[in-house]
Amino acid sequence: MNTFFSIIYLTLNASLKERISVGMIMSNGKDVKFKISNTKLSIVKQLIPNQNYNFLKSYFKNLDKELILELENSSILDLSTEKTNNWINEKYFSYLHRYSNNIVEFSEPKKINISLDEITFHNMYVKYVFGSDLQLIPSKSKDDIVRIVKDKLYSRIKSKVNLDATVKPNDFKELISPVNVNFIGKNGKIVSGQTIDFEKRYVDLERDLTKYISFTKAVDYQFGSGKYFLVGNEPDKKISSKNHSIWKHIFKSHIVQYVDVNETDRIKDYINSKGVLPYFEKEDSE
Repeated sequence: MNTFFSIIYLTLNASLKERISVGMIMSNGKDVKFKISNTKLSIVKQLIPNQNYNFLKSYFKNLDKELILELENSSILDLSTEKTNNWINEKYFSYLHRYSNNIVEFSEPKKINISLDEITFHNMYVKYVFGSDLQLIPSKSKDDIVRIVKDKLYSRIKSKVNLDATVKPNDFKELISPVNVNFIGKNGKIVSGQTIDFEKRYVDLERDLTKYISFTKAVDYQFGSGKYFLVGNEPDKKISSKNHSIWKHIFKSHIVQYVDVNETDRIKDYINSKGVLPYFEKEDSE
């Protein structure tokens, strides 16, 4: 039998050779089955720049007019009906394996002495792409964490602080650029809080932390030491030691008070007991 398969990987970090399998193509020279994991793509979208993700969609859609991938649909595409798939062969996928664009990578095609059917494809896909033994990157995104904070905390402090405020250089003269904070108030000193997802890409994590820490420094310079909360989640050290190291540093920091995403009552108790009031004047409708 001439059945072969090739696994599709997406590069997360070229220098560290980090990649994740997201799909598989299998063919016997006549029938073709192709599947992309929608779950994994949604995770990858959080880990790569938007332009890379947009390129990824275009790349798959234009791989060939015979294989148009709808990224939002993870169903199996059977492309055997009334189509000429001469280009889908071992030689072509061997070429794709050798050619790398630093985002999409095809494994060297492998021959298997089995027939191509739904059951065979499913079993191979589970084994190589999305199986119960595959350790996925945590799917908890920044939006998930922010949503948890909003659900648990916002309604309990909304009368005492400004929520989801954009602080600008004309508010604090030492600020270089606007900074978004989850909340800001005052009680003789500035009280503020921000939510940070420590499981995001390291470069994005570093950027977001730098912006918030710069905000605290600008406020301290103008008004004296404030009270700053940083809500976060401990990342898995096995997945990213760099993220865990920076989390540990923040956890021990004297610049901000770290609060676990499941312990936001600590913030509510502080705000309610310390006479905190909104920093910016609120409109009557708020």
